[in-house]
Amino acid sequence: MRRRNRSTLYTKLFHWEYWPTWIIYFPVFLYYLLLSLKARNFFFFSMANPEMEMGGLYNCSKNKQLKKIPSAFKPRTLYLKPNTQLQEVLIRLSSLNLNFPLIAKPDRGERGVGVSLLHSYKQLKKYLHQTRVDFLIQEYIDSPFEAGVFYYRIPGQSTGTIPSLVVKSFLTIRGDGYSTVKELILQKPRARLIATKLLAQEGINPDEILPGGIEKLLEPIGNHNRGTKFMDGNHLCNEDLIYFFDALSYHIPNFYYGRFDLKAASEEDFKKGWGIKILEVNGVNAEPAHIYDPNAKFWKGVRTLLHHWKVIYAISMENKERGFKPASFGAAWRHFKEWKNQK
Repeated sequence: MRRRNRSTLYTKLFHWEYWPTWIIYFPVFLYYLLLSLKARNFFFFSMANPEMEMGGLYNCSKNKQLKKIPSAFKPRTLYLKPNTQLQEVLIRLSSLNLNFPLIAKPDRGERGVGVSLLHSYKQLKKYLHQTRVDFLIQEYIDSPFEAGVFYYRIPGQSTGTIPSLVVKSFLTIRGDGYSTVKELILQKPRARLIATKLLAQEGINPDEILPGGIEKLLEPIGNHNRGTKFMDGNHLCNEDLIYFFDALSYHIPNFYYGRFDLKAASEEDFKKGWGIKILEVNGVNAEPAHIYDPNAKFWKGVRTLLHHWKVIYAISMENKERGFKPASFGAAWRHFKEWKNQK
């Protein structure tokens, strides 16, 4: 156990992608304060996406954004209130022809908290019993390619840019014919960091021995804090993708800055803009996630975050000239309390 703790500490210390958020964002916060003084308003960022709650920084509804996207480009989605009875959920699932497996997630959650892949009625019933917030049940898109496309467009310009593209590599282990699943998890640094959660998951038998060469998916949810590796995919950006996301952004009124989390059948299809399914639309809270590539440098990542807040400021000020106003203190406080109450 002591050796495992030392290995975990080493991984966290020498790989900044695992550092506490406050360390990474401290210089960003100072820059935000400077921009706030320049804008003469602490909530200037809410004008970056005027029709998203707080510009999408926090307490933003996933369903509200997904509804604006054409059905061909998103999974079938059911919006539900807490305490909805199982029978009603089943009727509504049937009306959308939705079957297991299904994805369940909080409507206003973030960083993968509360997201579950449901394989059975038993798991669905358990999720309904545990959730205390508005939530979504989505069609599970069983496509192997998952990515996050960061996109922004200056108001008044017809085309935008994709400054960040991250490709997600899901957490797996490979059998060797004699090691148990638990041993394989503890041998892999990225899995070892969340070993306790992984070994407690339904469907993972710690004593199982995988045959040689056989891979096992440990975590199907593509979030960094759940073991997914974020890889720099900026080399995949091309004119076809920019055209696709330009067209898509126009379906979301006054959307100028954020990240589209998506799946596609393959990397080649994705590069051509074919068969893309948008899982979520994030606003100002979205990070240019390629900075968390294991080979990325800390200060380069910080500079990238600073640059993106400069972009947020530029978009916000342009929208201010177009007549939009920042959120009031009362609105910001109300959204903040709602956000904290859902955690």
